[in-house]
Amino acid sequence: MFDVDECVAFITNRVAKKLSEEFNERLMTLGITRVQWIAMYYLLKHGRLSQTDLADKMDIKDSTVVRLVDRMEKEHFLIRTKDTQDRRITYLSLSEQGHTRIEELLPEGEAMSRIFSQGISDEEFAVFKTVLDKMVKNIDKTTRK
Repeated sequence: MFDVDECVAFITNRVAKKLSEEFNERLMTLGITRVQWIAMYYLLKHGRLSQTDLADKMDIKDSTVVRLVDRMEKEHFLIRTKDTQDRRITYLSLSEQGHTRIEELLPEGEAMSRIFSQGISDEEFAVFKTVLDKMVKNIDKTTRK
């Protein structure tokens, strides 16, 4: 009989949810959400992204990124600019305040990663990442039509 407690989807979802919630709680005490932190991280890493590219990198819907960007713009963390050739494209970049804020908060991501991976060797972590990559490839194979 099928056992949900042994189901890879259930196991990974439960772990991902716990990790996300814990990281979000830690960041909330610092006045920012996990989702804002992730958006700011990608903007720091890539400099400037279209809203669509940011949504793709964060694996969220375009409509979700619009609400996120609205909030972050009100908080002066980012700047929106329209493409001069195609007004449908909106680019996002960190404001000076946003750049300073994510630089201050990057160590939180590193600290959480250390906490979450305590007692896991480099070899175990490499296997973990390999297994997850294979799962994603399996999903991609079954969802392509």
